[in-house]
Amino acid sequence: MEKLKKTIFVTRPYLPLLEEFKRGLEEVWANQWLTNNGPVLQKFQKELSRYLGVPETNLALFNNGTLALELGYYAMGLAGGDVITTPFTFVATSHALKRIGANPIFADVDPETMCLSPEAAEKMITSRTKAIVPVHVYGNVCDVEGFERLGEKYGVKIIYDAAHAFGVFSRVEHVERVEKKSIGCCGDMSMFSFHPTKLFHSCEGGLLVFKEAKVQEKLFELRNFAIHSETECVDVGSNAKMNELQALMGLECLKKIDELLEYRQKIYGAYAEGFAGCDEVKLIPHSQNKAYVPVLFKDFETRERVYAVLKEKCNVFTRRYFYPLLTDFAPYVYAKGACPVAENLASRVLTLPTYYGLPLEDVKAIAENVKEIIT
Repeated sequence: MEKLKKTIFVTRPYLPLLEEFKRGLEEVWANQWLTNNGPVLQKFQKELSRYLGVPETNLALFNNGTLALELGYYAMGLAGGDVITTPFTFVATSHALKRIGANPIFADVDPETMCLSPEAAEKMITSRTKAIVPVHVYGNVCDVEGFERLGEKYGVKIIYDAAHAFGVFSRVEHVERVEKKSIGCCGDMSMFSFHPTKLFHSCEGGLLVFKEAKVQEKLFELRNFAIHSETECVDVGSNAKMNELQALMGLECLKKIDELLEYRQKIYGAYAEGFAGCDEVKLIPHSQNKAYVPVLFKDFETRERVYAVLKEKCNVFTRRYFYPLLTDFAPYVYAKGACPVAENLASRVLTLPTYYGLPLEDVKAIAENVKEIIT
């Protein structure tokens, strides 16, 4: 078993060249404008619009993904209602619902994609249901057609937690061309997280993409305390504005997005080669952007042994993502036992290191170590 010379963490943020970032800082200093819809943020918004293929009128930036979700849920009128979602996600998905007074109702996941199952979600719909919040787990795309049918059939909102899905596109075929359409265009609204643990980041940040442009004005007010004018405050908003330094980091990272995505593919390919022929490790194949490298082991004990030995003897830090399951946490324990597929997956999944600049020889060494631990 090989102990790597340098500590390998499960992720590490990409940082642009310092000289390039400094040039952007000079612009910020010259503007003397640090927050509240400054020129750098407006430029970032324009570039995101171009990259995602979304009109500028149909997106809004925030200082983090959790507040983006919270204010997005609120703007979509979910307060006071039931919202069906998955327990196989980070706590922010449901915390943001609780914070606006909505009631998370948990349904089980698809065993292959690990995303919320439309069939399981449909069984939970009642007259109190206001929305369904599926999650593109690890960048794996949900059954968007299935959820679209549910939205139309029951008149409920479909809001995606797309925190892991930046850089994921669907193909839209026209008579004369094929165009890319961001996965954020699905449903009534989608949220992307720009946290530094993600493959694309702005130090911290969140982005909402929405179907109806009229939502933008509401969100712009909500992220600035719901102040409508110098003399009017029209609702209970929050301080959720992205600042100029965050926007600058996002702009610089966006310049490298294609290279970041390409390197993730190389890392995933190295893991796939390393685990080829090893039936004891199932590499989850569905993610388009390879934002994470989740693997499944045969049982909880094997996963725990691999997790511990990699850390203690190999200098490699992995993550049991998502474990414990949301329904194991105090705010949601009322639903414990309701989602057996998600519970089983949470007990067996491990995400392996992946980030821009991770040497491919280290990836191969990690794969060899994992195989040696389990065999």
